[in-house]
Amino acid sequence: MALLVYSFSRKDRNGLASNLSLALKRPSDDPFIKKTVRQIFKNYGHYMVDFFFMPLLPSHKIKKFIAEFKGLEILQHALAHGKGVILLAAHLGNWEFGSLFLRFKNYQLNVVALAHNTFSTNALVNRLRRNKAINVIELNGSSFSGIEILRCLRNNEIVAMIGDRNFFGRGRPITFFGEKVSFPVGPVMLAMKSGAALIPAFVLRQSDGKYFGILEEAIPFCLEGDRDNAIEKNLDTTARIFEKYILAYPDQWYRPDPITKRMV
Repeated sequence: MALLVYSFSRKDRNGLASNLSLALKRPSDDPFIKKTVRQIFKNYGHYMVDFFFMPLLPSHKIKKFIAEFKGLEILQHALAHGKGVILLAAHLGNWEFGSLFLRFKNYQLNVVALAHNTFSTNALVNRLRRNKAINVIELNGSSFSGIEILRCLRNNEIVAMIGDRNFFGRGRPITFFGEKVSFPVGPVMLAMKSGAALIPAFVLRQSDGKYFGILEEAIPFCLEGDRDNAIEKNLDTTARIFEKYILAYPDQWYRPDPITKRMV
């Protein structure tokens, strides 16, 4: 099915090729780029099956799909400060699966999510999350979602957010793979305002179908001087971390929309 979608999704193929070309410094028609785009469709197919299937399984069976999860001591240390944690993910790997695993470890988890295109899809996806006691904060461009996120952080809870796509046109241009790309400022600003730790988080798929999670050390924030400059420096730090993991796992980078206006 994934390869059938691949065959009919010319726009997405071109967008993925453009982004990979930018990241890997190869022409978009390079054989390796074409091979990687094809593999992305296959991997995303696996991800979609896992996303809808795994929440229906009992906890002990889901755990069999997890090879390891590194960095839980980093999360525990951050929570000990009592100001909450923002887990910052990219459109890389199976970020939803990490939420399930953390709930099994009895962490209070909130997921910030953009509403899907249709009401029925949105209701289904959120029901799967809530069935595992994951609280969903819908991102709609208003200030209310930000207020809810701050409330969760003040309760020393975990909030998972995506940090590599500017959904509402209020991002800031940051150098990403050598080009200026708009990054959302929300996660960084919320962490700076609340004092919460901002921890990059990734869940990636192995060749055997199992997943492994990685929590990076909390981003050391720049809080001195001009506020806008501090935000930019902190965004730049997140961009460098995202670059590292995308270069290591380019066939799990699910960004079909071109990250720049340049199509190569």
